[in-house]
Amino acid sequence: MKILITGGAGFIGKWLVEKLPSDVEIVIIDLLDGQVHCTAQEFAPELTARAQCIQADVQTIADHRDKIEGTDVVIHLAAQTGTGQSMYEISKYVQHNANGTANLLELISTLDHKPRRVVLSSSRAVYGDGAYTDGNAILYPKGRSLEQLQQGVWEVCDTEGTPLKPLPMRESHLTKPTSVYGLTKLWQEQLLQIYCESQSIDLVTLRFQNVYGPKQELGNPYTGIIGIFTNAIVQGSHLEIFEDGLMTRDFVFVGDVVDAVIQCAIHDQPLNAIINVGSGNAVTLLDVVETIADVINQPADYTISGRFRVGDVRHAVSDMSQYRALLGDWTPTSLKDGIAQYLEWYLKQKPLEQSTLQASLQEMEQKGLLLTKR
Repeated sequence: MKILITGGAGFIGKWLVEKLPSDVEIVIIDLLDGQVHCTAQEFAPELTARAQCIQADVQTIADHRDKIEGTDVVIHLAAQTGTGQSMYEISKYVQHNANGTANLLELISTLDHKPRRVVLSSSRAVYGDGAYTDGNAILYPKGRSLEQLQQGVWEVCDTEGTPLKPLPMRESHLTKPTSVYGLTKLWQEQLLQIYCESQSIDLVTLRFQNVYGPKQELGNPYTGIIGIFTNAIVQGSHLEIFEDGLMTRDFVFVGDVVDAVIQCAIHDQPLNAIINVGSGNAVTLLDVVETIADVINQPADYTISGRFRVGDVRHAVSDMSQYRALLGDWTPTSLKDGIAQYLEWYLKQKPLEQSTLQASLQEMEQKGLLLTKR
């Protein structure tokens, strides 16, 4: 089997290359974007030892047709992934995520041997605020307005101002992104769906929740809150928690995510499915901070600031029943065990400079996307 991994030198890609069966031929194409690959502008030795590595933007993938010919499975990871950043670097996200995918499909259309399957790494961001219930029906409320957030009304409410109950995200729920990033991920899904159906290519769309774990670039200020929180607590730095600290997220360990990707890539029967990939457990940001502090055995110095990011959703957690129905058992790594593995790796790395994180927050402030309740 020959597998092409776009964005294969990144966080998830490194794990994939390590865990794919040894008899699989791997080709990686990766731009080595400076924001993601802050500490090295070349392919890691473990990648070059295992895979054919091409440094290129996926938008110019057609230039490398000869190396990609004969691909059986495409794992499409290449994307810009900063939710907040996407709200002001809009053209960058449209170009990389939407146009990059379009160029990938144009290349596939020219191949003599077309892949039998494409596995897309999509995101829970396509659901936006997600589905809620008032106890009777499934509702898709507009979400939280800027005025509500400025007043400190953090929960999603009905028209009477009564908080609604969030529902786990199901693949059948409506998609209504609240960020440019989420919109471009939905475009990726739709582009692939239309093309793959026309060519009888099996498409598996994996909607990831918040992926974390070892090998996640620390120098990237958009690396994820587990890395940011761990960095602050280990260094004894003051930590800011947005809103009231009670927003919830579904944190899924990278090893579990990669197992899911590989299972989909090598599955011997057509899947043609959209599948959530998360832990299935919702935890508050305060829970995350306390769990990290417990694992590190060091108290966390934090403030609940009341500041908020425009476009953030309040609650997000996966319903994993579709995964279990199609692929079997799903037993994710617990948050505490995953953080312990992350910490073991983190302590061997150069820590993230707090000034790097502050610069990204200041940039969001300047763009009017990081605000304080009145």
